[in-house]
Amino acid sequence: MSPTFETLPDEILMLIFQYSGDVHSIFRTFLGLNRRLNQILIDKRLHLLTDYLCIDPYHMFFNIYYNSAAFNRISQQFAAVNSSVNDPDFREYFQSLISFHIEQQHKRCEDDIHVYTTTFKSIQNSIPNDERITNSYELQQIFRNLIHYPVNLMDMKRIESLVLERGAYLECDGSAQSDFNFCKAINRLLLSELCYPNSTNKNLLSTEIQMFKALIISNPRVLTNEDFYIYSLCSISFFLIFSVFQARYYCYDQLTLPVNMHCYHAIVDLLLFVIEYERIHSSVSASAQENLFDMLHFIPSRELVNRSGVMIETIQLEIFKIIVDIYISAQVPSWSDDLNDRFQSILKKLMKKKRDDVILYIYRRIPHVRCFFNQPKYCRTIVNMMTGSQEERLVFRRFLDETPVETWLTSKQLVFILLQKKERKLLKKVLRVSRFLIDELDEDGNDPLLHICLKVRGCRHQLVELLIQMKSDLRRKNFNGEDFFNAIKLPKNRKLLEKLNIDDIMSQLYM
Repeated sequence: MSPTFETLPDEILMLIFQYSGDVHSIFRTFLGLNRRLNQILIDKRLHLLTDYLCIDPYHMFFNIYYNSAAFNRISQQFAAVNSSVNDPDFREYFQSLISFHIEQQHKRCEDDIHVYTTTFKSIQNSIPNDERITNSYELQQIFRNLIHYPVNLMDMKRIESLVLERGAYLECDGSAQSDFNFCKAINRLLLSELCYPNSTNKNLLSTEIQMFKALIISNPRVLTNEDFYIYSLCSISFFLIFSVFQARYYCYDQLTLPVNMHCYHAIVDLLLFVIEYERIHSSVSASAQENLFDMLHFIPSRELVNRSGVMIETIQLEIFKIIVDIYISAQVPSWSDDLNDRFQSILKKLMKKKRDDVILYIYRRIPHVRCFFNQPKYCRTIVNMMTGSQEERLVFRRFLDETPVETWLTSKQLVFILLQKKERKLLKKVLRVSRFLIDELDEDGNDPLLHICLKVRGCRHQLVELLIQMKSDLRRKNFNGEDFFNAIKLPKNRKLLEKLNIDDIMSQLYM
């Protein structure tokens, strides 16, 4: 009897899988064919799941992942698939895996900071001051040599050793005018490799990240170093956030460049370390605020997200949630007018990018965002943004579907703005949600019905009919003593009167 594919030993099947494309392709091809193949796909020896997350099988965290309850749960989800997988389920499986990975990375950052800091302080206390100065001078010289290509792996390991074993610390000119500072080192050595898929090996990236972390521990002031972005001076956090959410190096304009995923994972690791270090040791209020605004500014469009793939999309979502959580816990003071204006600009961009998911998430989670929406002076701007296109109107409707009803949707200012814009469908939904708004008055004592008759021009008969159907008081008078019947007989409302069934309106008055 000749052997078939399914009768081949596990080891042979593993070899075949390894030559069947990337991890995504392998799972899509073989997952769900039978239980045995499912088990091979999640087998620790094949390490496809950790390969997908760019985790080296010889790394200390390799076994920790496979032994964790969450990883076992995710593995069992894959193992239980008994048929071909549709796209939504397939994405969900991998999203769960990636989310777990980012959660683990974030947790390790706090542990790393504690270990690095404790080790560094212990070494510094045990080494005489003059020796520390000598070691720091050597570190400074080696760091300066990093500007030259190719990057020397031994130099980076030596820098880490000088910090964690010899108590050395990095002092460098934080000015963007300097030839080489810590911010420029990150840009040139790490971020610039993001768009070259095969340029940097995993060992080099790992050593590089460990070096950067050690240097931060040696002197947190290096986090204040800056580099130029267009004509502005920007921080290390800014460039890391840009790289994670735009998935490219800031010097390149093309958004469709290939992404070096090993480099991308390394950047994510360093960003998590930096924002966690800022949370623990720095002025968390200021850094949390800048990180939030930078992130919201660089959130990619829905179209770009759809093209980027499940890995980048999920990582961005998890980092987004972490930065929002840090911002909320930082107890940032109320926004100034300048910050409100800055957020208004960001909100407009988010609408154009069709990121209603982001808008609704930050609205629900961040009190300052809700405060912005509730300020009367921004109401017209918000309505204009949310009525610009069919997609933007969907955001408005999603707000109306919120429970309980959001405060800004129950303001009388919103009703009169919708009347002026003649947004009948949206007005109908607002009034159904908040019936009391039909009795609100403008500055001249006009209720919505009188307002549409006296202050709005153009085709309005459907709005008038709607307000009458919703039981507007036809006899209510404004501050000038005018009611609906006075207003409808004015010469400027001649065409409006022609389109209304006045007899039907009169019959409703006496019902």
